[in-house]
This record gives sequence, C-alpha cells and structure tokens, in this order.
Amino acid sequence: MAEINDLLYQLRLADQTITQLFEKQLGISLTRYQILQFLLEQAPCSQITVQERLRIDQAALTRHFKILEEGGYVNRSRNPENQREVLVHVTEFAREQLVTYPPAQHLQVKAQMEDILSSVEQTQLSHLLEKLVSGLETITF
Repeated sequence: MAEINDLLYQLRLADQTITQLFEKQLGISLTRYQILQFLLEQAPCSQITVQERLRIDQAALTRHFKILEEGGYVNRSRNPENQREVLVHVTEFAREQLVTYPPAQHLQVKAQMEDILSSVEQTQLSHLLEKLVSGLETITF
C-alpha cells in the first residue's frame, strides 16, 4: 500500500499537470476558470461569497478578479444597499467565451479530460479528496 506521503506527492504532480494544461492549452488558470464557472451560476454575488465558497485567500482573489476584469470577463461594483460589499458580475463576453461560443480547443480539451475517469471514478475521487481535505484540516499541532 502506498504511503500517505507518496499519495500526497502524486496529488502535487497531478496539480502541476492540471495547472500546465489549463494555462497552456486553455489560456486561463484553473482557479480563474473555476471562479468564472461559479459566477456563471451565482452572479451577481458578493466577492466574499466567492471567497468563502471557493476557499480562496482574499488577497489572491482580488488579484484574480483584477486579471479577469482586465480580460473583460467580470465587472465589480459596490453594492448600492451596502457600500462595504463588492458585487461581482459576469460580462457578456465571458458568457460567450464559456457558454455560448466556447473555442473548439476548449471543448476538445474538456472532452478529453472527462474521458480520463468514468463518472463512478469521478464520484469516488471527489469523495476521497473531500475526506482527505477534511481530515487534514483537523490535524492539530
């Protein structure tokens, strides 16, 4: 049986491979892609909601939003009902690029990624990763 450190290293290698795939083949980081996917379902929503749901550090999330704004994918504005809150909106350009008219290369890469694991394997992996993350968060020092 593999030791936990070997499994964790395999996760690190998988993470590196995924990061390279998204940045080189899709032209966007996996984190920004996931932010956009979340916003397509939930926007407009507060920046804090995105931060809490995706578990991203506030400073890092601000940097991601700045890049997404510069790329024309999102707009941020103050909530008129609560000036301390920042609302994030998905632009029509983002909807076109991700939903309406996604580039053929994006569709091909996503289809190939989905073929790697069966739906049962995807579910199993999801449960195992959730269990691992939960367990790691309970480790005390």
